[in-house]
Amino acid sequence: MTTSPLSVNHLFQGYTPPPGVFDEFLLDGGQPRPQAKLFLDALSRIGREEFEHRWEQAQRTVQANDFAYSGHVSPDDQPRPWELDAIPFLIPAAEWDTIATALKQRARLLNLVLSDLYGQQTLLTQGTLPAELVFSHPGFLRAYHGQVPRDNCFLHFYAADLARSPNGKWWVLADRTEAASGIGFALENRILTSRMFPELFHQCHVERLAPFFIAVQERLRSLASQGMENPRVVLLSHGPESPNYFEDAYLARYLGYTLVEGGDLAIRRNQVMLKTLGGLIPVDVIFRRQNSGDCDSLELTPTSKRGISGLTQAARSGQVGIANSLGSGLLESAAFMAYMPRLCKALLGEELKLPGVATWWCGDPAQLSYVLKNLEKLTIQSAFRIRGHDHPAMESWNQLPLKKRAELIQARPKQFVAQEKVIRSSVPVYKGQTTPAHLSLRSYAVSTGESYTVMQGALARTSKSLDPLEVSIRKGEGSKDTWVLSDHPVEHISLLKEQGRTISLRRSGSELPSRAADNLFWLGRQLERAESLARLLRSLVNRLGGETHSNSDLEVPVLLRCLADQGQIEPGYAIEKMRNQLPPIEHVLPTAVFDETQSASLRSIVDELFRLGSIVRDRVSLDTWRIIRRIDKGFQPARFGVTNLSDVLTMMNDLITELSAFSGIIMESMTRTQAFRFLELGRRLERSLQIISLVKNSFIPMPKIQAPVLETVLEVADSLMTYRSRYLSNLQLSAVLDLLLTDESNPRSLVFQFMQLSKQVERLPRNRELPGYTDEQRLAMTLLQSVRMLDIQEVSETHCLGDYAPLEKLIETWDAQLPKLSEAISHRYLVHAVPSHQLADISPQ
Repeated sequence: MTTSPLSVNHLFQGYTPPPGVFDEFLLDGGQPRPQAKLFLDALSRIGREEFEHRWEQAQRTVQANDFAYSGHVSPDDQPRPWELDAIPFLIPAAEWDTIATALKQRARLLNLVLSDLYGQQTLLTQGTLPAELVFSHPGFLRAYHGQVPRDNCFLHFYAADLARSPNGKWWVLADRTEAASGIGFALENRILTSRMFPELFHQCHVERLAPFFIAVQERLRSLASQGMENPRVVLLSHGPESPNYFEDAYLARYLGYTLVEGGDLAIRRNQVMLKTLGGLIPVDVIFRRQNSGDCDSLELTPTSKRGISGLTQAARSGQVGIANSLGSGLLESAAFMAYMPRLCKALLGEELKLPGVATWWCGDPAQLSYVLKNLEKLTIQSAFRIRGHDHPAMESWNQLPLKKRAELIQARPKQFVAQEKVIRSSVPVYKGQTTPAHLSLRSYAVSTGESYTVMQGALARTSKSLDPLEVSIRKGEGSKDTWVLSDHPVEHISLLKEQGRTISLRRSGSELPSRAADNLFWLGRQLERAESLARLLRSLVNRLGGETHSNSDLEVPVLLRCLADQGQIEPGYAIEKMRNQLPPIEHVLPTAVFDETQSASLRSIVDELFRLGSIVRDRVSLDTWRIIRRIDKGFQPARFGVTNLSDVLTMMNDLITELSAFSGIIMESMTRTQAFRFLELGRRLERSLQIISLVKNSFIPMPKIQAPVLETVLEVADSLMTYRSRYLSNLQLSAVLDLLLTDESNPRSLVFQFMQLSKQVERLPRNRELPGYTDEQRLAMTLLQSVRMLDIQEVSETHCLGDYAPLEKLIETWDAQLPKLSEAISHRYLVHAVPSHQLADISPQ
């Protein structure tokens, strides 16, 4: 190996490809390939130190965005961070054009196969395909047979997993026809890598991904009814439990589509409708990420809880465009790979331009005979694949003795395929030093007219092992950006372009799905709940030790009552006689704060805050999401090892700061749409309940020595500075209650919360031609009026004389009315029940 370009600042020093493979970086003589030399020449001008600095910055961005994926199949598995390698995979444009041409052919072929199998089935009657291969496949949707998609296309999106063999030729490892996963990850890889090396990116003349995504938007737009310029397109996701949910949310935001789950959609008169706050609104196109079988629990999979009952019939009637068409996942199974050359000849009259890995379906007697004779040289897989339901057991199955494997295959031959073992090419990966890993590519194509547009790039995946691809994914693998290197400068292309038709200006609408509104509402509640508890805990910890330790012991019992009322500690701590029989609160508190088994603990509340934030991440800004993630990652006892009160205090301070940043960015940056209103409704309702709880547990009964308690309450309510600026150190109950309950200028007061609740309720979508007020309007107005009519001076004087009834009665009223307001809002907007004929009467605000 030469020292000259490979030892540029020692970044590639010691890189040695494994024997017997094609290396994408080095020629057999150890010299860089032409495309690698171009990259190295550009990299030499950066230097190793700067390279590593930029790579660390990119890693921090990945962590801050929490871009994650889980290739695991168990529902209990957690998404793992996306592993992006610093060194892109490089391929010349001329070579990529050859691959793209072959992929277009393969996509056209698979589309014709689907059209035939769900249509005339001449491939079966003429014997080109075995009928039992199709009819025994659980992915063949009999309910969809005989139906023609709106645009006569089954395969709008296609992906192929590719690998290069030791002789330098590319092979297709697998076809992906259900829903091409990974497009969002390929885009994220490109954004991060191009930002990390902007000068290298331009100097290497890297082809852009934007033309592909423009083709995606145009293709989806074309699936709507003829003449519709701006159709409503939704991206149908499996939901937060799916390993691809992060990608779904990312794509929805990037392409400008509404992210929905099955429960967000309904069928009315064969028309797909989106459940929104303003009622049901028509959906023109569904960009489907769910499996076909999960899409309709009425005709396809009755046990599915993710589908839309009646979607199959809606598709039959042509009322909605679906990409990919239902049933397209049939061809993902490895069994069809055995027949691809024959199918290409029959349907296109051509030879396959890009061969697939040699495959034998054991349901064919001749192919079974070959498999049994050559079993030691082959890998056995399940013949029928359902996306997301790969069988990890096959890995151990292939380790069984040959005789046992042969017996199992012979017992159920139709269920198995055998494939030749693939030795994938190698590429350099960087983890402090440069080492080799095996490469596979997932390439993408979208139908455009009679042909397909292939992405000028791909999702490159790397693995240390040569296990079958699905096995290596489960074990964990890395990824790379794929740079297709042009011979000339590449024009910058943007997804944003001028539209021909003038649009009507508007401020907001009621298109927010009810599910999203529900999640935003509870995100707001958890936000306020977390902040309130953090302030209570900080005040308590401050008074349990240190300079602020209370000699009178008046504040600590009050704070313990507040925490017990919120379910943070054992209720016995709120009762003086029982408190002495329990372990010291100093010993119990650190554990209680981080007890994930208790649903009311602060750690559990932060978990729920993060979960809800993850679900609505397509509805909040990237900066907002980063704060949510930082809150979750930062609020961990492991940061300090064994947690004590001092650690708890530090973490409360950090948490309050982050929550304040969260609230600030919402108020300053979030557009006042229905998404904002439901988030705000949740916040204000929860803050109201927290204020009431604080007043109730602090002043009923009234402590004999008031000043320390009054100061503590003001501190917890974040109103101490305001009070001192008005009254200096003169602490009196009337002034404190005024500031906490009736001061409309104080954003921490109860009346301020009620004002905001009334304001947001008034702006919710409703039929404004109907007379009178809605239940939620009346409840909000009643709450606001109850505080505004309050004579706080009289209540305070009565309270100080020992008559707690007036304040108690008010608190009981508020405690009863606030849940009713929450239920009224939920009943009208979050449990969708608006008849479709009322849609025209709804006036969005």
